[in-house]
Amino acid sequence: SVQRAHQNTLEVLPLVLIQVCTAGLVYPRTAAAFGGIWVLGRFLYGYGYAKGGPKGRMAGGILSNLGSFPLFFITVKIAYDFLSK
Repeated sequence: SVQRAHQNTLEVLPLVLIQVCTAGLVYPRTAAAFGGIWVLGRFLYGYGYAKGGPKGRMAGGILSNLGSFPLFFITVKIAYDFLSK
C-alpha cells in the first residue's frame, strides 16, 4: 500500500538528508542533482507501489538508489579527505 511506501521513505530520509547536507558543503551542485534524483525515485517508488503493489516499486527503488549511493560515496570521500589532513 501507499502507506508502506511512505514508511519506507521515512526510514531512509534522515540518512539521505545528512548525506545531501554533508556532500553539499563541498559539492553543492552534485549533491543537489543526486538529491533530486533520489526525490524523483521516491515519488516513482510510491506511485509504482500504489498502482502495482510491491512489484511496481522496482523502477522507483532503482532510481532512488542511483541518487543515494553516489551521495554515500561522496560523503565517505569527504570524511576521508578531512581525516587525511
